[in-house]
Amino acid sequence: GISDISISNDLFHYGENQENLARNALEAVNNLNLPGDSICIEKPIVKDNKGQKKGEPVVGGGVMFRGRATETLTEGLPTKHWTKFNECPYENLENPQRVHLDSYGHVHICQGLSMGNIWKTPLSKLVHNYDGKSHPICAPLIKGGPAQLAEDYNLFNEETFIDHCHMCFTARKILLEQFPELLAPRQVYGLS
Repeated sequence: GISDISISNDLFHYGENQENLARNALEAVNNLNLPGDSICIEKPIVKDNKGQKKGEPVVGGGVMFRGRATETLTEGLPTKHWTKFNECPYENLENPQRVHLDSYGHVHICQGLSMGNIWKTPLSKLVHNYDGKSHPICAPLIKGGPAQLAEDYNLFNEETFIDHCHMCFTARKILLEQFPELLAPRQVYGLS
């Protein structure tokens, strides 16, 4: 069954002059007695999440620089050279213990990083057949994080990034056309 429903509910996702659909969705979750709550984004600061176990849901802490956050919340924050990001500190890509299913049928190992689509392959088969070490995106991430992904596909020279997620998301966006089934849906990357 469903163990948790998280709904983004803040000014980043809904401006002050828009109908707050997140509030409506959260009310529906509560009316159905489902476990869930809202996620709110504050002005970002760089914060270390070293106590975070890989593959566990993020609770508290700083902004995860994925999706629109990579383009709208990064200004003025300190960066490091891309070669410094040599691990994936948040997701267990070799043996994922949780996934996210979107409305398009994509089964996300991480936001925008898909193991397949349930409209094409049953979920049980996707999970059974998943091998992170042979996945064209996950394999380098397992071996050496976003830096290995960038090195394998010759993506960056002197670029700098705020954190692992910022770099990984940027690299995957560059690789989107090469791996459209695995880096999906396009909407996650701000594309239509």
